[in-house]
Parts: sequence; C-alpha cells; structure tokens
Amino acid sequence: MTRSVITPLAPICRAPDDAASLDTEALFGEQVAVDDITNGYAHVELATDGYQGWMPAHCLGDLPPPTHQIMAPHSFVTAAADVKSRGQCHLSLGARIHVMAIDNGFSKISLADGFGWVPDCHIAALSTPCDDWVRIAESFLGSPYRWGGRASTGLDCSALVQLSLAAGGHAVPRDSGPQHEIGTPLDDAADLRRGDLVFWAGHVGIMLDRHRLLHANAHHMAVSIEPLPEAVERIAASAGPITAYRRPACP
Repeated sequence: MTRSVITPLAPICRAPDDAASLDTEALFGEQVAVDDITNGYAHVELATDGYQGWMPAHCLGDLPPPTHQIMAPHSFVTAAADVKSRGQCHLSLGARIHVMAIDNGFSKISLADGFGWVPDCHIAALSTPCDDWVRIAESFLGSPYRWGGRASTGLDCSALVQLSLAAGGHAVPRDSGPQHEIGTPLDDAADLRRGDLVFWAGHVGIMLDRHRLLHANAHHMAVSIEPLPEAVERIAASAGPITAYRRPACP
C-alpha cells in the first residue's frame, strides 16, 4: 500500500515505540510503501531513498500527485493568499506539494484536510531543479544540528548533502556511508573545488571553495562554515582522518 506523508515532518524510527531512536525523517508529500501496522506505527519504505523503519501511522494519508517542491529552507503555509493571513503549518525544503491554483504571488496547495497557500518564490516545479545545489546547501547555514533530522528545523550532515543535491535534481543515498560512492574520487585536498565532498568515518561536508567546508555538525550544533584544515584537526580526535574526497557528477 502506498501512502503520502501528510504532516510537515514524519519521523522514521528504529522500532514501533515512542522511545525508539530516530533514524531519519520523511517530508510532507513524500510517498512511502506500507507493509505493516503495529502499535499505531506503520512500517514504511521511503520512495525517495529506500529508507525503511517505523513511522507514526497518523502521519500518513492521501494527497494528489506532487507537481512542485519547496525550495526555501522554511516556508509557512497560510490560510489565504495574503502575507497577513494566519499560518496553518510550515514546510521545509524538499517537501513535495500539489499546486491547485495561483493567485497574488501565492500558490494554492493541497493539504490532507483542505488547502493552504505558499509564496510562489518559495517553490519550483519538480521538472525544473535548481542549477546551483551548493547555494541551496548554503541556505541552511545556522540551521540546528539534529541526529537523524532532515529539515531546516534540524538536520544532520548527510541530510544536508542529500537535500541540497536533490534540489538540484540529483538523487543520492541518505547516509554518509553510501554517499562515499557519489561521483568520482579525487586524489587529495589540492584538487578540491566548490561542490566537492569531504568524508570522514560517519561524517561528510561540502566544499564552498578550495578552503572552506560547509557541514552540519555536533561541535557547533548547527550547519556551519569553517576552514578545512581546522575541521580536519578537530574531527580527527573523534572520527579519525579524512576517508575520501569525492566530486558529484553535477555542476
């Protein structure tokens, strides 16, 4: 059975239990395959990246096929096409939406219990991804770090990479381990340029240029920028040396 995520975020956990650890999150409008329901939790496989786990069943329902996605780090859904309208909920970058109509610079979108409005400048058609995925990554600067998080309200290192590349039209795995296979390998730091990825055991960051690293990290508890040599020295104490430099197969 295929269902859609109808809440702004939906946790995917290790077990069907309120105390279970968070593995990742699904975003509004993403689809999942459901094969079991236990203790109020649905066992799901996320269509976006194949992630499996247990999600609260109330997060699932039916929505029309998505036509657009949220491209701003954070967008409020309002009750009317007016900046003064009361808010209904908020959606993070990567949320998938079905646009019903356009009015006054706002798009009317389908919700599980009706409709709402988002600014046109916060969305893009699924068929027209961003041409600078690193700029999308930079827009998360200052967002809180959260293990397993996958939204601007809190995300981890590999989610930053996945969401940013997805906004550019490039689907990649969720976790930093499988992300080690993205693109092509580089010999050393002297070859680095904007958009290259730097990996450690259990961690990944994005180069903004030859010298600066953007990454979601538990040291700063946020998405931050720091000189690569400083990051290398600090991370070595907990994760060891760099394990790979990779260049994604995209601009």
